[in-house]
Amino acid sequence: MAELSKKSVIELSKKGSRLFRKGQYEEAEQVYLQAYDVDDRNPYVLAGLGDVYRKLCKFDESAKYYDAILTDDNRNLFALRGAGDARRGMKEPQQAIPFWLRYLEINPKDSHVMVRVADAYHKLHDAENAIAFYEHALEVSTNDPFALLGLGNVYYAQHEDTKALLCFETLLKNKSQNVVVMTMTGNIYRRRKEFDRAMDHYEEALQLEPANNFALFGMGDCYRGKKNMEKAVEWWDKILEHEPGNQALWTRVGDALLSLERVDDAVQHYQASLKNGPDVYSYLGMARAQHVRGDLNSAREFCETALSHDETNERVLEKLIEICEQSGDLAAADEAREKLARAAD
Repeated sequence: MAELSKKSVIELSKKGSRLFRKGQYEEAEQVYLQAYDVDDRNPYVLAGLGDVYRKLCKFDESAKYYDAILTDDNRNLFALRGAGDARRGMKEPQQAIPFWLRYLEINPKDSHVMVRVADAYHKLHDAENAIAFYEHALEVSTNDPFALLGLGNVYYAQHEDTKALLCFETLLKNKSQNVVVMTMTGNIYRRRKEFDRAMDHYEEALQLEPANNFALFGMGDCYRGKKNMEKAVEWWDKILEHEPGNQALWTRVGDALLSLERVDDAVQHYQASLKNGPDVYSYLGMARAQHVRGDLNSAREFCETALSHDETNERVLEKLIEICEQSGDLAAADEAREKLARAAD
């Protein structure tokens, strides 16, 4: 290659790198492509294009350029790491792992890449290898936030709450502003019925994200656990204000309101649920509400509607038996009782 061409490739590569660092990815792409036209084997140009396309989420293109480097130099660290990152972007963790493992053979102290390997194993539901790589990353970089988060997530998914809590609370002690960590920590304490401690974490999350559904739900469920259904309803209704399609929650809140003898409010919630489509438990809730009102005919109709969607639902059949017996229709009660017996077999 002529000396002028070599110099132009170097200058173009430097210019592309400057643009890349400024976040001007499209401009960097054009500069690197000019260099590529002059020298399509230059590893700096190929790595630059790989990086640009990775940032632009064009992962297939990105992988192509990293792979081209590895054809000539299968120990190139930038290409090995980038090739793995591109496969990760392509949602192919199984293909990403070998590139990162080869990278770690050459550079065994890179905790960031260890975390990427661990994340990939976690996505593949290989908890054993995921834990091993997260722990290795923490040996290299104590309190690495990504390793702690990943390790905590694995333990959380396995319901190993004590181990998960150790990871999450270490993050929070280090001033993590990760709302997900706050809500998961709250969830663990809620599962343990340590409601006040759980609420502390949910409230911290809500200071950062006032509309966070997980924290709002957790707050409501803590109040339910503390036998304060009025407050539980108050918190759950905050979710429904901006998530009217949450049919299960409309029904749950309706049930809570019915337990508080707020029948009209309960009916409004069941009706809001049914605006989203048929729901057996909303129909059952309506039946219970009408029963409380003394309207046995309407209550029975709602039970029958519920059974048209789930004819063996034991809770609905039990309610129907109760209503039929109270209204004096013993034959219908016996028929429902037979269905209930068959459903229980």
